[in-house]
Amino acid sequence: MTPAKPWKIRRRFTVGVAVALMLPACLVAPPSALVHAQNGIVRGSSQEEAMALGATLDRLRPLVRSTVPGTRDVRDLEVWIQDSPGLYSFPHASNSEAEGLWAESEDRILLARDADDLERTLAHELVHASLGDEWKTLPGTLEEGLADQISTVLVPSGAARLRAGRLASAALATGGLGLTLEVEQPRTGSTWMARITLSGARPSENPQRDVFRLAAGLSSTRVTPASKRGYYGLAYLLVERIVARQGLQHLLDLCLSAKEQGLDAVPRPWLLAAADLEDNPESWRQAALEGMGADELRELMRMHPDFVRDAVVDHLRDKSLADLDQVKIHLTLRESHTTLKLDQDPEFVAQVRAALGR
Repeated sequence: MTPAKPWKIRRRFTVGVAVALMLPACLVAPPSALVHAQNGIVRGSSQEEAMALGATLDRLRPLVRSTVPGTRDVRDLEVWIQDSPGLYSFPHASNSEAEGLWAESEDRILLARDADDLERTLAHELVHASLGDEWKTLPGTLEEGLADQISTVLVPSGAARLRAGRLASAALATGGLGLTLEVEQPRTGSTWMARITLSGARPSENPQRDVFRLAAGLSSTRVTPASKRGYYGLAYLLVERIVARQGLQHLLDLCLSAKEQGLDAVPRPWLLAAADLEDNPESWRQAALEGMGADELRELMRMHPDFVRDAVVDHLRDKSLADLDQVKIHLTLRESHTTLKLDQDPEFVAQVRAALGR
């Protein structure tokens, strides 16, 4: 054995120690304001911000523990609200779209100040923080689906918006979704119809299988933001269907059964059977679309208003209309036959009227 090999081993060890010593210095500085809430420490940019979040934490954390079976207690939990959630001072590409993070190594929840729904995001991260070892056999991205499902129960005001985003993402990941737009002018008896198809790049040939394999919620998992949204949507779809059909305890029982049998993860066939899904993209796509009701379609419109509004405006721009209020505008999700009467939506009508200059 030459002397070179032991030297290389020592050199790697020295570099490893240096990196380990540098990591604490790379941790992001805590927000300036601190509040000791009943259920943890909260840090924010001001006392008012920290106190408001502390009150939300005190309400949600006991609800998570009482709603989710198989939870654990994190004694030194901290919740930080930041401009961009992150544990380290250097940026990380995988966190670029994150609204919340659970840093298990620090017992810390990190929340984006401008999160779409801060209360719902906190509920989601509290689920991650609270899950005990009993849930360790939940495979792939399904823990994200579980956290989403629980957050819609605990924060119902944000449920329709989350469901719209997740179910639409699931449909896009497995083939897309189709809409029919109808504009009727009763006075002239004319009806104009357009078929709109929303599609996106599928994460893989069989994303409904990869959702069991890839942990898309981990920063170490390299997937594109679009693929990540797709896997989150598929995970939510699966968990929601299992809970609706069998209950949350049944999902935990599957995890415990897998552990008792010495399995690293709950087998895919068990979960598919519990969710009444087949192992093909079309089955999942249809299930996602069937789960979208009027509330979800309305939220989808609010998240992406341009594509329907612009189509209506382009059609009506050259029409001589005595009264825009006489126009009937209907949007239908073709697979589920869910229909919105957009002519009765004051916000949408105002946008169309403004675009037409009427």
